[in-house]
Amino acid sequence: MEKKDFRILCADDSISIRTYLTQILTEWGYDVTACVSGKDAWDTYQKDPSYSVVLLDWIMPEMTGIEACQKIRQFSTNKYTYIIMLTSKDSTENIVEALNTGADDYLTKPFHPAELKARIQTAYRFFEYERIQRSIENDTRLACYNALTELAEARDFETGQHLHRVSSLSMILAKKLGKDEDFQRQIGIFAPMHDIGKVGIPDNILLLPRRLTPEEFNVIKTHTTIGYQILQGKPTMDMAAEIAHHHHEKWDGSGYPDGLKGEEISLASRIVSVVDVYDALRALRPYKRAFSHTEALDIITQDTGKAFDPNVVEAFMTVEHHIKSQFDSSYRNDAQSVKRNFN
Repeated sequence: MEKKDFRILCADDSISIRTYLTQILTEWGYDVTACVSGKDAWDTYQKDPSYSVVLLDWIMPEMTGIEACQKIRQFSTNKYTYIIMLTSKDSTENIVEALNTGADDYLTKPFHPAELKARIQTAYRFFEYERIQRSIENDTRLACYNALTELAEARDFETGQHLHRVSSLSMILAKKLGKDEDFQRQIGIFAPMHDIGKVGIPDNILLLPRRLTPEEFNVIKTHTTIGYQILQGKPTMDMAAEIAHHHHEKWDGSGYPDGLKGEEISLASRIVSVVDVYDALRALRPYKRAFSHTEALDIITQDTGKAFDPNVVEAFMTVEHHIKSQFDSSYRNDAQSVKRNFN
């Protein structure tokens, strides 16, 4: 964590102490907000609970530091706030009261700058440890996501490059549609899981090197429901479950499994729907030739407003040269692998 992201809120009714805290913490490189009372600190925190550390004087008008501490602890937020009480009360009873109220640390007035610095550095280490733990959890989670994706890949004619393309092309399209970086990151991770439900389709149907009969196709269609059942309810995987469930829904309501229509279909599913069809058209399959970029665009255009969201297709056409470049660079090596698998 950089110091500029480690924000400190301090509250003291003494202007001299507020000025001192602001000056010294700013000199140490921290972003500081100073408040004149406990109520002022509480009002400020409610509007912006992103502060890493809150320094609260114990005795203040309108609302004491203890009362402000209690309110902060009761406030629902997904980010922890490290609270340090500033007090001239140094009895064991007072210290225990402050800690039981929810404070993480205390500093007895008057205090030396080195004491304050040590307390702030302790808080900083706490958030660094938390950041490292989150990073480890994210890495572990991502490894599980990749394992799920590879599981689906191993059951089908699809290659790893197909899944990478679905990921990268979905991210390109999400960015063009103005989605934020978190959405782009999520769709990049989860789009390759769109066919995870194929793990539940029998090999004698899934691996048929020809067009399917209506009966066989009905079996294949169940992969959307199977995929949803695998992914639903898993922490952080709502988008993955939604994509697996509804990437075969169509804008006009003629898709499956639920016959959803228009914006009843999630945007992530609508994006993956276009990208998956484009990639499938461009790629060689045992039962079909590889279509050119222009041919694929023509087919997608013809299905705009029927299979595909017009807004998503419009964004797709705006970046189609970028998409073609990404596909072509990935598919050169992929085509050789596909041909070997067919022989």
